[in-house]
Amino acid sequence: MCAAVGEENFLPVADGVINQLLDIQNKSLESKDAQRVYLLSSWQRICLLMKEKFAPYLQSILPGVFAMAALNPEMGVSGGDKLANIVDVLSEVHTEEGKDSKINLHTDELEEKDVAIQMLSVFIDECGAGFAPYIEKTSEILLAMLEYSANDDIRDSTASTLPGLCKCAK
Repeated sequence: MCAAVGEENFLPVADGVINQLLDIQNKSLESKDAQRVYLLSSWQRICLLMKEKFAPYLQSILPGVFAMAALNPEMGVSGGDKLANIVDVLSEVHTEEGKDSKINLHTDELEEKDVAIQMLSVFIDECGAGFAPYIEKTSEILLAMLEYSANDDIRDSTASTLPGLCKCAK
């Protein structure tokens, strides 16, 4: 929507639109609501349009994005009586002996995590120096994800985000 009307027409209403989206992010969505990914997509589109003018909104937007990026989904194995961190469950799954096979999980929660990491990349690239106050928190989350064993896409997104974060830190 914002891209269709252009920056000149969107900027006068940006505060209202962003505040409505923040209200939805902070009050209306449950932790497992599939609409959270669509909200992230909205942030991306607005950021791509506004570029560095989007930076003042990051302080309100990033806590939710950080929470999604740092999410550690839990799952159980059939016959088990409790949930555990998904990476811990994977460590107990064994493939056939002598085979070099890997397990790569895909769940809604893992997709949210990956999308949140991709959003951080967009925010870093588009806001430039305006993202500087968030470098430390972002690097903590991203460095922890470099060895995330549950999903290759998350590691790939993390690895592709780090160069922009380094550039921003300069």
